[in-house]
Amino acid sequence: ANWSGIGTFVVDGQIVTQLTGRHQLTDKGNYVEAKGDGDFQRFLPDNLKSLFAGRTSFDLAGTAIVTGGVEVERASIDSDAVHGTAAGIIDPNGASDLSVELAAKGPPIVLSLGAAAQPVTVAITGATARAFGGGKAPIVDIGASLVSVVAGGTRVDDLAAEIHSDGFDIQDRSGPVTIKLIAGGLNTDVATLAPLVTGRVSADLAGSVSKDEIVVDQGTLRSDALNASVTSKVTLADLSMTLKMNADAVSTALPPQIRPVLGERVTFSATATRDPQGLFAANALQLTSGSLSASGTASATGTDIQADIRGTLGDVSVLSPMVGVPVGGAVDFALTASGARTAPDFSVSADSDSLTASGRTVKTIKLAATGKADIANPAADVSLTGSVDDQPLDLRASLVTRDGMRSLNGLSLSLADNKVSGDLVLDDTLLPLGTLTLEAPDIGPLAALAGQTAAGDVQGSIRLSNDGGVPAVAIDATSGSISRGDLAAKTIAVNALVANYLKAPAISGTIKADTVTSGTTVISGIGVDLKRDGDWTGFSGGATVAGIPATAEGRVKIGDGTTSVEIASGEATIRGIKAAVAQPSSLNIANGMASIEKLMLDVGGGSVTVSGTAGPTLDLAAEFSALPAALANDFSPGLDAAGTLGGTAQVTGPSAAPDIRFSAQLSGAETSQTRQAGLGPLNLDAAGSFSSAGGIAIDHATLAGDKISGKAAGTINPNGASDFALDLASTGPSLPLALGSTESPINLELQALSVEVAGQGMQSTLNISATLPSAATNLAKAEGIALALHSDAFDLKGRTGPISGTVTADKIGLDNPTIAPLLAGKITAKVAGDLATDTIVIDSGSVTSEVLDSGFNGRVSLADGAIDLNLRAVAASAALPAAVRGVLAERTQLSAALKRDANGNVIANAIRLVSGAFSADGQASLADNKVSADVKGALADISLLSGDAKGAITFALNAQGAGTAPDLSLTVDSDRLSVAAREITGLKLTATGKGDIASPAADISLTGSFNDEPLDFKASLVTRQGKRSINGLSLSLGDNKVSGDLALDDRFLPLGTVALDLPDISPLAALALEKANGDVRGTIAFSKTGNAPDVAIKATTDSVSRGDLSAKTVTIDASIANYLAAPVISGKIRADSVTSGGTVIRGIDV
Repeated sequence: ANWSGIGTFVVDGQIVTQLTGRHQLTDKGNYVEAKGDGDFQRFLPDNLKSLFAGRTSFDLAGTAIVTGGVEVERASIDSDAVHGTAAGIIDPNGASDLSVELAAKGPPIVLSLGAAAQPVTVAITGATARAFGGGKAPIVDIGASLVSVVAGGTRVDDLAAEIHSDGFDIQDRSGPVTIKLIAGGLNTDVATLAPLVTGRVSADLAGSVSKDEIVVDQGTLRSDALNASVTSKVTLADLSMTLKMNADAVSTALPPQIRPVLGERVTFSATATRDPQGLFAANALQLTSGSLSASGTASATGTDIQADIRGTLGDVSVLSPMVGVPVGGAVDFALTASGARTAPDFSVSADSDSLTASGRTVKTIKLAATGKADIANPAADVSLTGSVDDQPLDLRASLVTRDGMRSLNGLSLSLADNKVSGDLVLDDTLLPLGTLTLEAPDIGPLAALAGQTAAGDVQGSIRLSNDGGVPAVAIDATSGSISRGDLAAKTIAVNALVANYLKAPAISGTIKADTVTSGTTVISGIGVDLKRDGDWTGFSGGATVAGIPATAEGRVKIGDGTTSVEIASGEATIRGIKAAVAQPSSLNIANGMASIEKLMLDVGGGSVTVSGTAGPTLDLAAEFSALPAALANDFSPGLDAAGTLGGTAQVTGPSAAPDIRFSAQLSGAETSQTRQAGLGPLNLDAAGSFSSAGGIAIDHATLAGDKISGKAAGTINPNGASDFALDLASTGPSLPLALGSTESPINLELQALSVEVAGQGMQSTLNISATLPSAATNLAKAEGIALALHSDAFDLKGRTGPISGTVTADKIGLDNPTIAPLLAGKITAKVAGDLATDTIVIDSGSVTSEVLDSGFNGRVSLADGAIDLNLRAVAASAALPAAVRGVLAERTQLSAALKRDANGNVIANAIRLVSGAFSADGQASLADNKVSADVKGALADISLLSGDAKGAITFALNAQGAGTAPDLSLTVDSDRLSVAAREITGLKLTATGKGDIASPAADISLTGSFNDEPLDFKASLVTRQGKRSINGLSLSLGDNKVSGDLALDDRFLPLGTVALDLPDISPLAALALEKANGDVRGTIAFSKTGNAPDVAIKATTDSVSRGDLSAKTVTIDASIANYLAAPVISGKIRADSVTSGGTVIRGIDV
């Protein structure tokens, strides 16, 4: 029937819900609507109450269709916590398409699932589900987003889950299923599992479900450390199972105890089965990692077990860090066990043909152990055989249990002539009783067996006893010498009894040694007497340590977890400084805490007193009085300190992060450095505190002297807020400071220095400024210097952050005549960038003067010295060397990209030099001691070189090869030049060779055409057997010829003769960009008188002229001695006439 109505539900007099609803019969079936709200939270279990927090409203409409399905027109539910909707149709006999969504309105919905003893807490933000397709077996998609899932000690964060089936038979509960899980993080308190599931974790499973079995056809589990795949099948009726797994994991994620034998990754595979009777078996076990491989089987039936594992460690060198010495070789191993789980019979073996340890070789090693692993009645026979340096090794022992009494029978170790033997009984507490005899004339083989390197001898006995239930051990041993590494001892005798050695050891006896040497430290005359005094052990003795005589006397007691030490007296003289215990004192150590009762030391005439407790937490007080600063001189050569130190210190809090409060006064302080700077005696008074959390806080700090004064106060805290200021100032016009060395002195005048730090540790404002009237070195002197550094956000702890700085100097004086003109006038240097832990990033930098404007940016690595900079500079050409100014415009521009890698290799790319008509581009590098350079350029107007010349030239320079002897190539080209109304065409200069200073070599040629006359110049620089020469020197231009061969001495001075035959010098003059006419014939001879170079010139000319200067019928026959240093000319010069302008000189004879 059709109906509609309104209903109210009341519980305990309170309205729980109100709803309206109606029902209507339709052709499709029964149509129902219901809508209402209410407070349902109190009626739900505690673990579901959060879903329906506050007032909940619902609204649904749907039809129960006649074919047996349900069509949901709309369905929604809203509470303060959740919003849910559903819509669609589900019809087992037709087509279905139903969607359900659930989403948290605000914070995630937290649900507590599982049992109270093992709760599972889930925080979910949303879930969706959809079933569509054939009604009997629809396609199913389920998804959920969970903020966290917590179960026991395991927590999964940011979990996304997806479940899919292409056709799930709802009635038979069967069909294919795939599951995908992705977690942002998985944390667990299972120590062995946690490293394997670091980072993002994902799981993918594909298989099927039926009433009879669950099958996983393909499954994977992945994390940052693990990559695993599994297949499995479980029969639901009898829980029989088959599981196959393959896994690959990084070794660092496995327990540290086994990592040394593993490679970078570990692979593992196994097949596990459980039959219907409950028999478990693991077959085809296989593990591989590095040189380790193992395989085997294991099974369990009822109360019995069976296992067989075999493997190989192919390279035992991986154990070297563990044993402390280099080892090598390979080991095969095997383990078998069978029988009852509580007492199986076992067999363990390990074999190796050869192992090495510290250079010693152990051959044919066989370790065997067989017995019964019965905790109540253990039994085992153990043997180890082999040979060490061809000496037989034999170890044997039997663990026997008779009538409940255990014993080690026939304990015997022999290696060459070394023997250890004895029988030991184990009492009810497994403490050994008996005597071991030690006879080792050469302990080297025994040490090698333990993986150590040692030499020497030991003889004696070790007797283990039980005195009224108190264990004791008596050691009586002697040695002529023992050495291990750089530690050696000679003539040693130990005769001691250690009573109650496990709980409260008390020692009596003597220990003596002539010498003990460790590295370069020698301890001689060692003699210690130990005497039992009830529960105490009295000690007295002395030794000379590294030339420092020391003695001590007192007693010690160990018992009930407490070690008590009473020091009656003691003293040592260190580098002439005597330190002595001023009065008896004591200390107690218990539960990791040491309690010191006023330990007073007299040190060099001053005193130090310490009292309090030290351990995981500290509570110590120290007082210093009249300590001479000169005490530091013997520990720091050249310090030459003077003055006295007094003060107090309190140390409290955890030892890992203590709080320290101090007050210190240093009076009349001087060092060699302050004397060199001329500061005079200084007085320092400071008080403050330090802690890792609060940083260093200076209550006050003052520095006073005749020439300098300073003060500081505030807090520097890298982890918090800082507010610190430091000011230093000269007490006169300026403070002269002398730094550096005698050979390289640095003389400064300091007027003021200021440092300010404020703000949070990682965002501190930093300001540093200084005023220096002058700074001078051997090479330069700067005057009027002002320095300023600033950072808006400096990280004090990491010493990183943005930083900018400016340095100005009113004047810089340099001895270098090339650079000095560029730094004329006031100089300003600026830089802005970021300082990182290992890198300086320069956003912008500049150096400017009256004639220079330069800039740079890039980065500099502080870790490896790598540099990547872009450079640019613009300079007034007038400030550049005079030799190059002629081809330059008013200003010269230079740019380059400079890189230096961590290995010191340098590359300069995009080098460009431009000034007027002159330009050059190229690159150069020096890598792995090999040079590579390629520079090309042009001079577009050669009239800059000579007013009579016109045209342009191009040039190219290339260098390749070893940095000390690269292959060089230089070319200069010009298609056409005009000089003095003459044309030079096709000019080409080529020079190739090797730039080896010790053995230089080069071939030079110059070709072209001068007014259609061929130009040809050739010469070769040759080095043979250390002697250099210029061979085949030849120049021809028309009828003009120059030729000769020259030798070069060690100073590259020429020896030999050059012939001149120049009927018309005008082409040659034009080649040199000059204008001249005439002829010259003769020779030029180079020679030496001792080490002084000489030149002899014999030449004649009918006429020669240049400009308005001319000469006729000239003859020269002259010698110039020592022409480089102090030329002296002898000979004759004759000419018929010399004309200069309107002046004529005739009959010249000199």
